[in-house]
Amino acid sequence: MSLAKTLQAQIEDIDELNLISFTSKQHWGYPEEWMELWKEDLLLTETDFEIQQIYKLVLEGKIIGFCAIQELTEAYDVTNLWIEPAHIGLGFGKMLLSFCIEKAVKNDKPIIVEADPNTEAFYANQGFVTYGQKESLPKGRFLPLMKRRYRIIE
Repeated sequence: MSLAKTLQAQIEDIDELNLISFTSKQHWGYPEEWMELWKEDLLLTETDFEIQQIYKLVLEGKIIGFCAIQELTEAYDVTNLWIEPAHIGLGFGKMLLSFCIEKAVKNDKPIIVEADPNTEAFYANQGFVTYGQKESLPKGRFLPLMKRRYRIIE
């Protein structure tokens, strides 16, 4: 894992990053109909590169994951955290999330995430707590809303 490098993502990476988000979501075994419902939400746009800090994780010259954080008025929002399925569960997600928080979070306000139900335990292990839920698609499916504090230490 020490050979993995975290770098700022560039707009030229968009197709590769979008493929990673889609295959990573598919990893959880969701039906194709559900994947189709979520397709637009899984895609990064050019605007995302302007309003979010997006970092890619590169291993042996290949992008294996990415994380995006956007600063909002009251919080920082982890909008994306995806790892290629072959690398899930090996510590790369934790490493990438920690790096991104360190780089992106500059003010003392909460960090929030709308987690996939399959990733709630991962975020809990990173210090996030579930404070609510948000209805998703298909109807009757809910996403855990999670947050954690981040203290700036001078």
